Amino acid sequence: MTKSLTFKGKGLTSRQDITVTIRESKPGSGVSFLLSEFGNYCQDQNKSWNRVSVPATYDNVVSTVRNTALGKDRHRVCYIEHLMCAIALCGIEDLEIQVDGAELPMGNGSSDFWVKLLQDAGMQKTVSNKIDLKETVFASSGDKIVMAIPDDKFSASYLLDMNHPLVGRVWGSWACGEDISEIANARTFGPLQEHKMLGFDKDVVSFTKEGFSEELRFKDEPVRHKILDLIGDMFLCGVNPLRINARFISIKGGHSLDVAMAQKLSLALA
Repeated sequence: MTKSLTFKGKGLTSRQDITVTIRESKPGSGVSFLLSEFGNYCQDQNKSWNRVSVPATYDNVVSTVRNTALGKDRHRVCYIEHLMCAIALCGIEDLEIQVDGAELPMGNGSSDFWVKLLQDAGMQKTVSNKIDLKETVFASSGDKIVMAIPDDKFSASYLLDMNHPLVGRVWGSWACGEDISEIANARTFGPLQEHKMLGFDKDVVSFTKEGFSEELRFKDEPVRHKILDLIGDMFLCGVNPLRINARFISIKGGHSLDVAMAQKLSLALA
């Protein structure tokens, strides 16, 4: 029996109610988003005439400003990386995600609620059918670089270089087999001034020159969230990144560089 779940939540930027329905799809189909035009709701939820299926792959990325957004023509969805990370951590690879709205709900800015929804729906699986990476793959821009080095299992490391007294220059790492909550529970963060300008300073963790708007869940929560984003974005190579036997290293990388890396990784795995 095909498993599915439905979740309703507020969009961080649109402030609209967003409905997300996640369904298991046939093996080998990958992850795809079923989007409505301009992110609007269908008047009749049983009709699909104004929807289009957009595979979650690097060639369908339409923006990497502050988040990763997918789209085709006038169909768009933003903030996919947190859900994609949850799907990866839960060992899933084939899903159809129907979104009524222009963005995915952010919740508390982490992947934890997506992980719980997937687990409660019985969708969590064991990552299997591992893929060997034959050679080192990398993408770079200035002093930023993302690379994948052949290894015996998946792992991810990130160097965060942040001019902040509570963060500074710090490495963070996570490997397949470790507790997924160590990454899934790490919330997004950003400057308080920017969050106030965008109108969601009360919804996510913000930082000032001296500290953070909320107590951190982990001392190194910011770098853990960067690993979360990295895992979510690497799914855009076309397979669950946890299947890849490689050590991923990101030095000050972000969504734009991640997408470039996902493209090169896809070619390397072909």
